Amino acid sequence: MPKKPFTAEEIAAQRERIMDSASSVMADVGFHHLSMRKLASQLGMTASNIYNYFPNKESLFINTRRRGFDLVFADINEQMAGASNPAQSLFTFARQLIHFAQRYPGYYQLMFQPPLLTLDESESVDQEIQLQVERLVEEWQQHLMSLLTDAVPALADKTDATQKQQALFFVASIHGLIDSYRYRALPLLLSGVDLIPDDVVQQHIGWLLNTLEQTPAEA
Repeated sequence: MPKKPFTAEEIAAQRERIMDSASSVMADVGFHHLSMRKLASQLGMTASNIYNYFPNKESLFINTRRRGFDLVFADINEQMAGASNPAQSLFTFARQLIHFAQRYPGYYQLMFQPPLLTLDESESVDQEIQLQVERLVEEWQQHLMSLLTDAVPALADKTDATQKQQALFFVASIHGLIDSYRYRALPLLLSGVDLIPDDVVQQHIGWLLNTLEQTPAEA
């Protein structure tokens, strides 16, 4: 008997399985060193089978990056529903971002440290998916700025440029914390610590908010 065709749900599940594996491989060896053949072997399938789901490596990359943002938004929105005040919302946002980075380091790296594609590679990317990713990146930044303004009302009176600078300061500090744990570059400070505890996140956010609140008024 001929094999029954996959259902839409089975196709979606297989695509997600491929992206989950690809995110880890790309984070470990980099996009440009990703071998579709080795990825297929890791998944127990053939390279040609992967191409049935993603026509090229660039398509796999951009769809995997989009899936990362979809996953983190779903996780953060679910957890933030129970926040009781603006500061708690911001803490939840940062905590869940850190938890996501620790659980899905491959997706996190592709989302916030994407590889630089060559001109030929960029032309191979599905432009509609690329636009979707750009909208997700924009939405993520706007969401962060909104949370910061709610948690630090004084920011609302500052210029748009200053608000962006403060948001950049905030998120860069969170990324630095994540990378310190991921790459274990500070072994003395991280001795005996496998994950970033919530109390460390809470204190870190407190320091950041205190710094933002004490930012001098603009001339």
